[in-house]
Amino acid sequence: MRKPINRIIICGGGSAGWMSAAVLSNQFPNMEIALIESPDIPTVGVGESTLGTINSFLDMLGLKDEDWMKECQATYKYGIKFTDFYEKGEAFYYPFGIKDTQNTQQGLTDWYVKKALNPATPNSDFYESFYSVMPLIYNSKVYDNKDGQLPGFSFTNDVAYHMDATAFGIFLRDKICIPNGVVHITANITEALKDAEGYIDGLVLDNGDTLDADLYLDCTGFKSMLLGQTLDVPYDTFRDVLPNNKAWHCHLPYDDKEVEMETVTNCTAYNAGWVWNIPLYNRIGTGYVFDDKMYRDDEEALEDFKEYLKNTDYMHYAKNVDDLEFKLIDIKNGCHRECWKYNVVGVGLSYGFIEPLESTGLLSVQEILLRLCETLHKPIVNKVHKDNFNFVVRNIMSGFKSFVGYHFTLSGRRDTEYWRQAGEWINMDARIEDPKWDDTHTNLSEMANRMLQSHDLPGEPYMGGIPDIFVGMNHIPVNTTQLKVLEGLLLARNGEIPEMFTQQTQDYWDQKKQYIQMLADDAPSHYQYLTDTIYEPKEVVEEDAVEEEQVSEA
Repeated sequence: MRKPINRIIICGGGSAGWMSAAVLSNQFPNMEIALIESPDIPTVGVGESTLGTINSFLDMLGLKDEDWMKECQATYKYGIKFTDFYEKGEAFYYPFGIKDTQNTQQGLTDWYVKKALNPATPNSDFYESFYSVMPLIYNSKVYDNKDGQLPGFSFTNDVAYHMDATAFGIFLRDKICIPNGVVHITANITEALKDAEGYIDGLVLDNGDTLDADLYLDCTGFKSMLLGQTLDVPYDTFRDVLPNNKAWHCHLPYDDKEVEMETVTNCTAYNAGWVWNIPLYNRIGTGYVFDDKMYRDDEEALEDFKEYLKNTDYMHYAKNVDDLEFKLIDIKNGCHRECWKYNVVGVGLSYGFIEPLESTGLLSVQEILLRLCETLHKPIVNKVHKDNFNFVVRNIMSGFKSFVGYHFTLSGRRDTEYWRQAGEWINMDARIEDPKWDDTHTNLSEMANRMLQSHDLPGEPYMGGIPDIFVGMNHIPVNTTQLKVLEGLLLARNGEIPEMFTQQTQDYWDQKKQYIQMLADDAPSHYQYLTDTIYEPKEVVEEDAVEEEQVSEA
């Protein structure tokens, strides 16, 4: 930067804008921060699903569940369920928490060997063996693990949330940003002024004011008013890997909260894409993400979505599907070549977007803000710092792209044209064409090969769920042929075959499953837990007060 950063203008509200204002005002209390929000741009309000990393954001702001969840109709989320992605009638999971590899010889490889030795072992046994939360997920129960009985799971750090993202932005505005001194300006930006070097020199508003700052955050959504339109930063599409480009969405009423308020985001593969199911406390958000090349027009896609709703077993109210209000969203998979250009940083959709399958929307906002704060804390911000910021952020987005791409290209479905082409039209060797980005994460074939060769994929950023997706898609890195070859080599070399999978490991898994099932049986339902702890908490009466009252009555 040409001068120290003391004044920041955030262009755009919504969840991205107010998350930015909340974090920056928290981390830099001496900076002058203003947010300009248009009164004419409606919010989407589809409901938002998060990952466990959102907890670090909430912790930074000092927010506890009881502070904000009720304001945002939020519920808990223990993982993601993928229905019909590998084959119709089958489901697999991406549970949250650390994989419990106690009493194993070689970590996840123990289970792969078990599967090879016993092919009839269902793939669901993988999740049940390594993740303590599976009985809770199956039965939509909540156990806060305050007694530490669930190995590898922290209710504080690992549980994520479903929330009304619009309400979340409003909550941050009123309870964090404005009290922290953020200036809220309601106006439209009519022009962005540039100086001779290309930097933003000021913003002209429709009320006649012209405002300037040292740094501008572009939170204007897909419009990308500053980063894309004014600075003309090139945009790299991800459609070669992620072809879905539209979504129909609506809100659904509950029929039975005890049953329908799941502890997962349920994603169901459908004719030309997939359908999300996000249970908030007051309603369910649902939507159909699709590739419009598979339909004659958007209305045909809508009719297809309605047929899905009418035939979904747990949506008993779907018989009134024609009374629902449907809205169409355009999806733009990809990101701009640079996130930080001159004195502009793109946050949220204005920088880039990965389709919502793995809940990376708010996560990408959070990650950009985290890296931005790390950079702004430096004594002076120069080109090296900005280049490093851009490189890290770009790699994060490319990693997201690869991860989500697996959910389509590894599918075994061939029942529709969309799924027949899924493994062919998605470019498994796709890379960003700009040679300055040495980005191995975008090569899906390379990542798959590493997984199948190394069994446990080591340390890729935000890739902890790759083994879960691979197992769910029936891509197991150890098979009977490999075991036979390995046995022969070991026998020739050592004269004996060491135990690769022991009864001790199986006994531990069996005992753990039985014990956790017992905890789950006694745990309250998701709906009941939320009602008792967040939405209608019962007053806790101190024992001393009760005793005094009893004495007084006597």
